[in-house]
Amino acid sequence: MALSTEEIAARYGTALFDYAEDMAALETVHADLQELAQAVSDYPQILQAFSDPIFNSAEKAKSLSAIEQGLTKEVQNFLNLLLDYDHFLELPEIIKCFNDLYNQSQKIETGVAVSAVPLDKEQLQKLGAGYAQKYNLQKVILTNVVDQNIIGGVILKVGDCVIDGSVKNKLKKIRAQLINKN
Repeated sequence: MALSTEEIAARYGTALFDYAEDMAALETVHADLQELAQAVSDYPQILQAFSDPIFNSAEKAKSLSAIEQGLTKEVQNFLNLLLDYDHFLELPEIIKCFNDLYNQSQKIETGVAVSAVPLDKEQLQKLGAGYAQKYNLQKVILTNVVDQNIIGGVILKVGDCVIDGSVKNKLKKIRAQLINKN
């Protein structure tokens, strides 16, 4: 029975994380993978080329060696392994799995800040730093989603936690209190 993309990503991502940790190269491997993720995002045809049966193994290996320039030995070995086992198409999911493990080990969380108006980088960093301090995390990386229906304030969604500081929510609470008094 063939493995699903999620199973392949979990196996390879975990193996790469453990290998990088054992080799004391976690930071450099993480940095290389971020560059790879960006390159694959910008040029998705890279994945197709390495999975295309038209190209033979020697042509793929030669192309891969050009891409590997400047990457750590650990990442180079890993990319060659993916090529040998024909799992290059799963690279984005493998990187995501690696990043999840990396973030967990470094006490880094990602989340969303929902606001009525766009927030700038500095505002997102301050919100993330405050949340990180309160919940004993090293860092919280937030992305911004604009939803004018919340009227004002911010709703933070980090992991399973939701902190609703929106004006809409506060008005709803005031309304409930007024109804209960009557």
